[in-house]
Amino acid sequence: MTVPKQTYRLKNVIISSIAILLNGLFGLINFSEWYTVKIQNKTSDYPFGGEGPTPYYYISAELYSTVNLVWGLIFLIILSLSIWTLFKNKFSVLSLVLTLIFILILIIHGQID
Repeated sequence: MTVPKQTYRLKNVIISSIAILLNGLFGLINFSEWYTVKIQNKTSDYPFGGEGPTPYYYISAELYSTVNLVWGLIFLIILSLSIWTLFKNKFSVLSLVLTLIFILILIIHGQID
């Protein structure tokens, strides 16, 4: 029994679209934080200096902005892969799995003191 080509294509479109939305959202959030801290230099709302229960990258504004830039670039790369899978109709599950893995790594990374 074979899966009709239209059904296979629809599944790929849905899976790729979910990956694209998640990567776009997380990329936008990280680039927004980088832009706010690095470019606009708005640091008054952030607890820099490592005081209290904050991740290690809150030691300085420079480190915080660099970490957010790196995460933004990672999600941008996976976003590009997800867009490619949408047009090529291949590897859409891989792009979604990569997205979910890196979201999990981002959450774990935020817990490191």
